[in-house]
Amino acid sequence: MSPVSRPDVSRRDALVLAGLLGAGGAALLTLRATRPVGEPIPLSPTLEAVQAEQRPGWGPAGADLHLLLFTDYNCGACRRAHPEMTAAVVADGGVAIRSFDWPIFGDDSRAAARGALAADAQGLYRPVHEALMPGGRADGAAAEAALTAAGGSVARLRETLATEGERIDGMLARNAFHAFSLGLGGTPGHVIGRLLLRGAVSEREFRRAFDRARKLTESGTLKG
Repeated sequence: MSPVSRPDVSRRDALVLAGLLGAGGAALLTLRATRPVGEPIPLSPTLEAVQAEQRPGWGPAGADLHLLLFTDYNCGACRRAHPEMTAAVVADGGVAIRSFDWPIFGDDSRAAARGALAADAQGLYRPVHEALMPGGRADGAAAEAALTAAGGSVARLRETLATEGERIDGMLARNAFHAFSLGLGGTPGHVIGRLLLRGAVSEREFRRAFDRARKLTESGTLKG
């Protein structure tokens, strides 16, 4: 078979082509930076039911925006999103988080979630959550290790699981129900006020989402 000959490309043509590619890339970046972030959630009994749930949380007492976090400790996208979300929340200063554990990556994830929720009885949900999120394989043993590192009692955690396991399992079941009701197909999911943000996004995208969520009016339309 004879070799395919290449067309001659002059230096000028190459520069023109590079310029066009550069302009296209810049246009794509501009489009990404200006397109609306997140999906507005209509006012509905579904949204009200999710927002009414009491879950472990943290943030400023006077927060004007609440972020409901649907996550799995063994979810790679969740782990990528976590530091970006945290940085955006810290920079904003007006966002409070409520954590909806949604273990969809198997038994280890479920055991880790149950351990974190049981740790809440000792006021140690957040340190366990923070330790599990960026770590290695998350399971029940990892939750116990995180609790110990935070100064908690493993014996008390196991007692909580024995006496309140049914309540914790019910909480996990409701979390899954709420996730599906909102149209989430996986983790992570972020309900920010009345805005739904799916997947792992950058700190900048989280901050844009906070701004957009604040612009949502009671009627469900957006200003600007």
